[in-house]
Amino acid sequence: MQSGGYRSKRDRVDRMYVVYDVYGTSPAEAGALAYTVREYLLEQLPGQSLKGLLVLDVREEDAPSWHPDKESLEPAYTGEVSVYLVTDD
Repeated sequence: MQSGGYRSKRDRVDRMYVVYDVYGTSPAEAGALAYTVREYLLEQLPGQSLKGLLVLDVREEDAPSWHPDKESLEPAYTGEVSVYLVTDD
């Protein structure tokens, strides 16, 4: 899902928006999984090196919210973060 935003060319720093959808067998399971994903992104991803890029910071744009699949009606939550990256020299 694209939520908008923009891209600016920078020499060393970039920011990307990541929208995540988490499904479960019940609303409670989907919610618990979504908050597990949120916790990982906000607390574990910063400081990691990924294929030549260093994750400087991750900031929450939208906390996980109830967003069931419109076609299947499966329980789902959606959240969004900004990921700040630099080249890992």
